[in-house]
Amino acid sequence: MTTKDTHILLHGNASFDRGGKARWLLNEMGVTYKDRWLDVEKRESKSPAFKKLHPMGRVPVAEIGDKVMFESGAICAYIADLYLEKGLAPALDAPERADYQQWMYFASATIDSIQFRMEFIEDIPADNVRDKKIQALQDELRGAHEALDRVLAQNSFLAGNRFSAADICVSYQLYWLRFAPELKSVMDAFPRVQAYIDRMFARPAAKTAEWPRSP
Repeated sequence: MTTKDTHILLHGNASFDRGGKARWLLNEMGVTYKDRWLDVEKRESKSPAFKKLHPMGRVPVAEIGDKVMFESGAICAYIADLYLEKGLAPALDAPERADYQQWMYFASATIDSIQFRMEFIEDIPADNVRDKKIQALQDELRGAHEALDRVLAQNSFLAGNRFSAADICVSYQLYWLRFAPELKSVMDAFPRVQAYIDRMFARPAAKTAEWPRSP
């Protein structure tokens, strides 16, 4: 099967769920796809039929031709390589490929991890334990911003100074951290990174999804 006749179906709960990264990427590439929205109230993602696609009953799930995939970062990486001619991923032998893969993993392993843990901490009653956990996340986020700021001081984009799926995945995860007031002081300390997020979300393809407005 060639990329020209590959059917893509994205299963999700909303246009801005973690599958939003894949939708943004596909819109950037001008690749046709279809959405299938699951009924949250009916817990459709937990149905036996959906669990055949994802045993954990989570979104997003992508059906790409005859391939079923979950994990949003992996979906984006696969699609970017599948449509390599679209230029959203460097060629395997390109000098910037190593940087590209580094930032793709960084988005999921570092930034998304901070967001995930912040969501759990918010439910912990205010006490010393909660304060220490928040402090640890702030320190981790500061380190992540320092790494990003170092690159953005020299380039407009993360890999080879050209827009790629890595910019989509990283800026998408960073965007959601703006909703955590506990992390605001750290994020505000890096205006260059914040300008980068704004610049990425100003792209026409990013605007096709209805993103919640950040504070």
